[in-house]
Amino acid sequence: MTTWLLDTNAVIALVTRRSEALLRKVESCEPGALAVSSVVAHELYFGAYRSQRVDFNLETLRLLFTDLEILDLEREDARAAGEIRAELARRGTPVGPYDVLIAGQAMARGLPLVTNNTAEFERVAGLRLEDWTKD
Repeated sequence: MTTWLLDTNAVIALVTRRSEALLRKVESCEPGALAVSSVVAHELYFGAYRSQRVDFNLETLRLLFTDLEILDLEREDARAAGEIRAELARRGTPVGPYDVLIAGQAMARGLPLVTNNTAEFERVAGLRLEDWTKD
């Protein structure tokens, strides 16, 4: 079974129902096929705590995380992220600090990354990207 790593913007599009194509794709996945990085979980919790509806958004995340595996950032993920960051710095095309951690985790584990932020992540050579918001 393939596991897909969801980026923050994909999760937000999912919970806010902004993309029918994304909803259809998620619904077609086998149970346990979707995961998020602990970095993505952090970004989502940060957004919830900064929102006007903290309790509602925290409950939404609690329910969401019952269906998604949260992958902790491990040593090999950190190594891959460091390598990616150094290469992008050499080329003068950096990505955001959280995005490089997410990309490193996807690369280290050989997971495709589901994102609609392809412009940022396309800078990472060899990273498998899928944009499920498009048919």
